[in-house]
Amino acid sequence: MPDRPFIANADYEVIDRSPLVLAVGDQVRLGNQDADWPGWVWVTAISGRGSYVPDDILTQSADGTARVEQAFHSRDLTVTKDERVNSLREVKGWHWCQNETGGEGWLPAYLLREN
Repeated sequence: MPDRPFIANADYEVIDRSPLVLAVGDQVRLGNQDADWPGWVWVTAISGRGSYVPDDILTQSADGTARVEQAFHSRDLTVTKDERVNSLREVKGWHWCQNETGGEGWLPAYLLREN
């Protein structure tokens, strides 16, 4: 799928400056499903860091843990209103975007309009 150009509808500032990074094979503890974003579940890594991740990158076990099946980075992207970004992929209402300086991270779909 080719990159999709978007423009930010509003400012969006990164709050979590220490994002969770997961590799294939990592074990995580499962938490609650996100009430606002179906398909995203809270996980806690062995390091103690936690974040919401797409539930379809996990293979769940009966003991409340899961194995990570696809690498994941929870970094959000800070943007300003009217900033242009390219969506490199969309996952359950969020876009992994790249800005014009090469920075990458997640942005919620409601914040973006097609360019």
